[in-house]
Amino acid sequence: MNRDDMLAFLKNEAKGIATMFGPNCETLVHDMTRPGHPILAIYNGTVTGREVGSTADIFGDIGDYDESIYRNRDYVNQLVISRDGRTIKSSTFNIVGDDFHFAFGINMDITSLVRAGQMISELTATSGELQQTLMQDARSQLEELLRECISTVGKEPEAMKKTDRMRIIRMLYKRRAFTYQKSVAIVAERLNVSRYTVYKYMHELEELEKAGEHLQD
Repeated sequence: MNRDDMLAFLKNEAKGIATMFGPNCETLVHDMTRPGHPILAIYNGTVTGREVGSTADIFGDIGDYDESIYRNRDYVNQLVISRDGRTIKSSTFNIVGDDFHFAFGINMDITSLVRAGQMISELTATSGELQQTLMQDARSQLEELLRECISTVGKEPEAMKKTDRMRIIRMLYKRRAFTYQKSVAIVAERLNVSRYTVYKYMHELEELEKAGEHLQD
């Protein structure tokens, strides 16, 4: 395909893409063989404020750069911030032939989508997962009850005898502390006993209550 045929093809593609994706989608064709890479065709040029003949290319104000680094590379789905602060997704493709070198560009202004995404993110943000928060609150309440009971007994768990631990279990039992999720495991850990021991103490207390010995403390 010669230069004129390729340019006509690229112009047609650029126009079709710009029409399909609407006014926020700019498409253009650069002539990479000429100084400044002038624009040969552009559609929806209001996205970047350029027009046919403009020599402002995707590399903007980079300054003194070596063209050999980029002129034969494609840059796909890149972020560009325009001079007026808009957010743009940009892709540039090189099309090279015997007598031509074009750069085909697609620039999509996504500023409004980014802002909408930020709003959605803010609207859908939460302080935490309810079930997890409830579990944490329940654990905090249980641990506070444990501290109160241990304080009442007046001994640290390491120095307690069975009667002391039974007394704590009795106080917790009366305060319905064992209705909290994982309460047995938490109590066992704090009292330095096994969960089996806690269940055993609870069973003994239940048996005493059935026998008519009311729980106190």
